[in-house]
Amino acid sequence: MESKEQVFVRRKEEETKEKEEETELQAKRAPSKTEQAETPLDQIQQQAMVAYAAYIEAEQQVARAYKENEQQVEKAYKEAELQADKAYEEGMARAVKSLEEAELQARKAYQESIARIAKIREEAITGSQEVRRETMEQAWAIYTKSRRLG
Repeated sequence: MESKEQVFVRRKEEETKEKEEETELQAKRAPSKTEQAETPLDQIQQQAMVAYAAYIEAEQQVARAYKENEQQVEKAYKEAELQADKAYEEGMARAVKSLEEAELQARKAYQESIARIAKIREEAITGSQEVRRETMEQAWAIYTKSRRLG
């Protein structure tokens, strides 16, 4: 879909072409100076045709200026879009890297925590076994002593 500026420029170009064609036809139809004596009206018409041709040329220049401006704006937009894409990609790369580093740190902390808990468990089991062994020895000692006495 064309933008308003593009439609405007296209219509101006079409109008300019039509006016050029009309001017050329009028110039062909106008009698040459040798065919007709020049009157003040002829001079005014000639000046009007020259002014009209200048107007048409100015209108074409405006259309070209609009077209050039549109191209510059489009170029600037594309550059800004490329910069935004690049910034997005760089930001995503940094975010992924940060995520990977955070995951690595979390895994390391998890493994250290598991190792620490396993060590604590081993120590607790070893301590419990020692207490059990001592308790069993005391119980057997009491049982054995009570059997001898009894």
